Amino acid sequence: MDEIDLKLLAGLKKGIPLSPSPFNDIALELKIPVEEVISRLNQLKANKEIRRFGASIKPNSIGISANALVAWKVPQQSVQEIGKALSEIKEISHCYERTTDNPSWTYNLYTVLHAQTRAEIETMVHEFSSKWNIEYKMLYSTRDLKHLSKPKENP
Repeated sequence: MDEIDLKLLAGLKKGIPLSPSPFNDIALELKIPVEEVISRLNQLKANKEIRRFGASIKPNSIGISANALVAWKVPQQSVQEIGKALSEIKEISHCYERTTDNPSWTYNLYTVLHAQTRAEIETMVHEFSSKWNIEYKMLYSTRDLKHLSKPKENP
């Protein structure tokens, strides 16, 4: 990793430019060709210096202020079918199965829904529940918490 890689990573940590050509903007700032920016990013990913490259959008900034975790009680034989259907809904960002050893908590499929209002979430959840005749518990987000990972220390 050289000085240009370090500058590239430092710039990306601040955020990717919101423009029609963000890689061109980065290239101009670093005074290197855009092809080199892309090549360096690919190499940093291949070397596992970066795990992934993608957008991280703050929901409130795009009008999404209601979020809920929904625990569903799905018959085991229907988990794959219902899980696949739920995972394809654009308002659902996470959909996963969990097993439980607690007989008083038999919810086994979990989703995270995002919408502009709680009423929208409640409508969607009620529709899903009615469609598949499944029970659910819903937990709303009360505030945003951001967890920052600590930088790795060099041994």
